Amino acid sequence: MKRKVLVTVLSMLLVLNLFSGGQKEKIDQKIIEPSSYPTVADARGIKTDYPQQLELDKFEDQIGKKLTFYGNPLFADRVKKGELETVEKRLPAEPLVVLPYIGIGKYGGTLRGMCKSYESGTSEVMAWRQANMVRFSDDLSTIVPNVAKAWKWNKDQTEITFTLRKGHRWSDGKPFTADDVVFYMNDIMLNKELFKVTPSPWGDLDASVEKINELTVKFKFKKAYTGMLYRLAGSGSYFDVFAPKHFLKTYHIKYNSNADAEAKKNGFDNWTQQFGVYYNKWKDAVVSSPYGLKVPTLESHILMKEPTTQRRVFIANPYYFKVDTAGKQLPYIDYHDERFLEEQLWPLEIMNGNIDQKAQNMPLNIYPLLKENEKKGNYTLQLPPGMIGPAFIFNMTDQDPALRKVYGDVRFRYAMSLAINRNEVNEALFLGLGVPEQALPQNVPYVTEKDKKFMTEYNPKRANELLDEMGLKKGADGMRMRSDGKPLTILWEYTLQYVWSAEFPALIAEYWRAVGVNVLLKEVNTQLTREKQKANTLDITSEWLAIYESAMIEAPHRFLPPYAAFWPIMGMPWMDWKNSNGASGEEPPAWVKRLWEIADEWVTLIPGSARYLELGREMVKINQENLVVVGTLGEIPLITVVSNRLGNTPKWKINSSSYGYAYPYRADQWYIK
Repeated sequence: MKRKVLVTVLSMLLVLNLFSGGQKEKIDQKIIEPSSYPTVADARGIKTDYPQQLELDKFEDQIGKKLTFYGNPLFADRVKKGELETVEKRLPAEPLVVLPYIGIGKYGGTLRGMCKSYESGTSEVMAWRQANMVRFSDDLSTIVPNVAKAWKWNKDQTEITFTLRKGHRWSDGKPFTADDVVFYMNDIMLNKELFKVTPSPWGDLDASVEKINELTVKFKFKKAYTGMLYRLAGSGSYFDVFAPKHFLKTYHIKYNSNADAEAKKNGFDNWTQQFGVYYNKWKDAVVSSPYGLKVPTLESHILMKEPTTQRRVFIANPYYFKVDTAGKQLPYIDYHDERFLEEQLWPLEIMNGNIDQKAQNMPLNIYPLLKENEKKGNYTLQLPPGMIGPAFIFNMTDQDPALRKVYGDVRFRYAMSLAINRNEVNEALFLGLGVPEQALPQNVPYVTEKDKKFMTEYNPKRANELLDEMGLKKGADGMRMRSDGKPLTILWEYTLQYVWSAEFPALIAEYWRAVGVNVLLKEVNTQLTREKQKANTLDITSEWLAIYESAMIEAPHRFLPPYAAFWPIMGMPWMDWKNSNGASGEEPPAWVKRLWEIADEWVTLIPGSARYLELGREMVKINQENLVVVGTLGEIPLITVVSNRLGNTPKWKINSSSYGYAYPYRADQWYIK
């Protein structure tokens, strides 16, 4: 009996030691035993409403004590000097408590990543520090609170009300409130000087935001928008629905009548140009210049010093809003180091152990080399689904009338698809791991196997017949001629970000030349291709990624003109016609109008409903019949490198921009072992 009482007393003392104590800024790592706290691996009886996290009050109710907060030693000197408040004052009054995957992490270290250059493959590194209203849990189906503490829909899903966290602050220590959400929508998105056409999806929805009180905001739409949370949690996570009003209003004409004059004094043409260096709806653009050093954020890490052409360095945000179950403020890792390197250097950097996590734009053909060097580089390779083979979209609104006639004829697109030997492409460049199929939305219930195989057979004989039917006669050199008597030549200005390797366009060009269609290849950077897409001056583009169901629910525009993920790809004159109500641009064909009609209704539907499935099938059928996006391969895994020196990393289920790359896998609780 005495032994039982002694054990009980010791247990109570242990609990008191774990969940109580004085306020501290700097902690001794040795006094914290990682296995003593609730984790995903061992929740120790803690119940959560959402996977792997819960609100502070519910956590404290279950442990029976107030949680003591601990700060990163990185900030200790600043706290000691009075430059920074102590951690319990920096955290919100309602921080989010997260269960680490395996154990309580250690503070310190640098998370090392790489990409091609600014605006070229930076999404994954940005995902490490993401902080939007909500996010996907790592099951990729459950949407969980994040910056927003809670949300509630009205009955017909035309309004959604978000509750923010009491005491949440920007990285400069200023309060984050409902005003920052209202400012984003009503003063930025809906400002006609900043955006002549209101960005998607807000313009189509006639969206507005109403402040209820300091911690409550209501989004209003003219029709149901069932994809709102899917957008915020997935691919839309790269576009925050809030902005630091206290900082940006200085540069906004509505709040500063001298904004235009001040902008010109600073070397800008007008206030909107100056505003644009401090705010961009694609938020990674802001931290691509020295101006980003000034702009507050809610992300886990903030820009530390002026970016260079070689790298960007980010430092932990002292006001980040999450803690672990031991009360330690996240993130654990002090710095993010993002280097810009040519793709040819990637394998060497990985094999030398210089990269901690990398997946975006990884060419599959380097897998054998990386696999052979796993031990040397101290990393583990994962192969989650996340990609399709490169796709092609011919510009049916090409500025050259003769090319427009060719590209606009569906027989040409059928012929170009039938001319491709997908099995050979698969074996030669994708290790045989892909499956020949068209480019279609992934993991959706309305795409059939028959859809996937449409026009994917290798049939150069039929391709030649279709081109002959079009009247594209061959010249003496075997190459076909346009209707105006000039040689038919496709200028394919490609970026490695979307064709994976220079071998791919070279191989495709061989197939097309074999049926008499000449191709000129030119490698350019991603930024230039996007500029040309916007200007409608590309013959062909490949910037079309696999669309998973989460993205299709909230952004069906990816599967209809202009087929844009982030930048318009094809059909800009059609969009001008649509946006101007026919006053400018070019009236599109009937099938394009029908796709737009489908999209308008689609965003109002409940995913999985009968009408949702019906319209999904129609959307696929229209795109297939017109073969707008010519695909090559499907079911291609995305090489995901994870360093063995990282703790609390999970197994990736899908690695895709549709889910925000690493965003569901909670990089803020990764740590350096």
